[in-house]
Amino acid sequence: MHPAIILYPRNMKAKPPSESFTEMTELVLPQHTNAVGTAFGGAIMSWIDICASIAAKRHCGRVSVTARIEAIEFKAPIKVGDVVRLTARLNAAFNTSMEIGIRVEREHAETGERALCADARATFVKIGDDGKPCSVPPLLLETEEDLRRAEEAEVRRRRRRQER
Repeated sequence: MHPAIILYPRNMKAKPPSESFTEMTELVLPQHTNAVGTAFGGAIMSWIDICASIAAKRHCGRVSVTARIEAIEFKAPIKVGDVVRLTARLNAAFNTSMEIGIRVEREHAETGERALCADARATFVKIGDDGKPCSVPPLLLETEEDLRRAEEAEVRRRRRRQER
């Protein structure tokens, strides 16, 4: 049996990543930028957190909280006036947590062409009425890409647990 699948709760209906896919659009305004006119990393990180939070909520049907944002990498500057597209999709669902991959792209105003500017992974935990973590629905792996992402997320999860 696939290691990521073993961890899925068995009493909930599985959902594919497409059901929780989230896309946000932001306009970079002067208040989002530094002295050289590029977006503050903190502003981008805030948008990443919001986009991932929506994907987590769509997957599990209730509020989830940020447990970790990791592997954030800024690849290209985003300037004042740029339109920014953020997308989030679940990589894996575990017992009470979910790993979400987030992409941040800048759109060229005239051509609509997109360029990757940042990416990250975030872990969210579903919170029950009692304020404690509770089970999330399993992630339905429909494609080879879904399977690859889930396997990689499981490896990262095991590594983090070993480091503790």
